[in-house]
Amino acid sequence: MFFLQWWIAIWLSQRGILERSAHIAISGSSALLPVIKEELPRWEARHPEVRVSVTGGGSWAGLAAVSQGRADIGMSDIVPPEAMSRGMLGYPLGRLPVLFIGNRHIGVNQVSQPQLEQLLAGDIGNWRQVGGANAPVVVVSRPLSSGARFMTERRILKGRSVSPRAIIQLSNGALYKTVISTPGALGYVEWRPDLKGVVVMAVGSSRFDLRRGDRWPYYTEPTLYVRKSAPAIVKQLAADLSRSPAKAQFGLYPAQP
Repeated sequence: MFFLQWWIAIWLSQRGILERSAHIAISGSSALLPVIKEELPRWEARHPEVRVSVTGGGSWAGLAAVSQGRADIGMSDIVPPEAMSRGMLGYPLGRLPVLFIGNRHIGVNQVSQPQLEQLLAGDIGNWRQVGGANAPVVVVSRPLSSGARFMTERRILKGRSVSPRAIIQLSNGALYKTVISTPGALGYVEWRPDLKGVVVMAVGSSRFDLRRGDRWPYYTEPTLYVRKSAPAIVKQLAADLSRSPAKAQFGLYPAQP
C-alpha cells in the first residue's frame, strides 16, 4: 500500500500536479458560474485525480483571491490593475452582453442613453418622466465588486455611481429576481438563458438580439486569471474552460478583431 501511494505521488508530481493543486478552487464573477459549471463535469471526467470547487463573490473578489493565493483561478470581467496583472496569466472567454432590465409593469421598453444614465443615477424618480407608468423608479444594482457594475458606471454613467438609494444584490440571479418582484424596478444583468418576465430595455437605437449579440454595444469581457507560477494542471483547466463549446449557449461570443 505504501508503495502504491508513493508511486501515485510521483506520477502526479511529474504532471505538475502539486499536492495543494489536487483541489483546484475557482472564484469570482457570478455571471460566469453557469458556463463554468456546465463544462466542469466533462473536464473532471477526464481528470478524476483533480477535485474542483467553484464559488461566486464578484469579479474583484475573484482577482483578489487569486492574487492572494486563496483561489487558483479567478473569474473576472474586470481587467486587473497593472500591479496585480504582472503576476497573472489571462484566458479570455469572449464577450458577454450586459442588458438593462425593468419590471414588466413599468410601461416603457426603450429609453435614450442619457435617460438611462439619469434613471440609474437616481435623477429621474418616476417612470412617467420617460413616458412610462406612474410608478417610482427603484434602482437595483450589483456591488462594487461586480464587472457588470464597473461597465455600467463607465459606459452609461460616465464615471458617476448608481443611485445611493439602489437596492444592492450580490449576484446576477438575485438581481434578476428582485427586478421581477419589485414594482418600478430597473437593473442590469449579464445575459442569462432564462431571462423571462422582465422588460429588456432598448437603449437609443440599439435593441438586443441574441442572434446578433455582437452588435449590442454594452458588454463585459470575461477572463479566467491564474498566477504565472500556478501548476500546469491549473493552467490546463483555465485554457480548457476558455475553449468550452458551451460558451455560446450562455451568451458569450468571440471578441471582434
